[in-house]
Amino acid sequence: KHYNMYDYVTKELPDLVESNFDVAPVRSVCGHSMGGHGALTIALKNPDRYTSVSAFAPICNPTNVPWGKKAFSLYLGEDQEAWKQYD
Repeated sequence: KHYNMYDYVTKELPDLVESNFDVAPVRSVCGHSMGGHGALTIALKNPDRYTSVSAFAPICNPTNVPWGKKAFSLYLGEDQEAWKQYD
């Protein structure tokens, strides 16, 4: 139904890149707006995997703003307790 971007960014994409290109063993993640929010949460949840994180105008504290509430309810359902791991 929905893409699991967390698994794609943290597992599938690095595996694809590292198996096809000669890249350094260090990783970074970045994003803008909601992607900046994703970059921050990914880096904070995986400090051993990422050397740096950059977020340009990230959505911060999405559970307390109308846009975030709308997005989270569509992606994660109405249970606001379930949202906390992404906020």
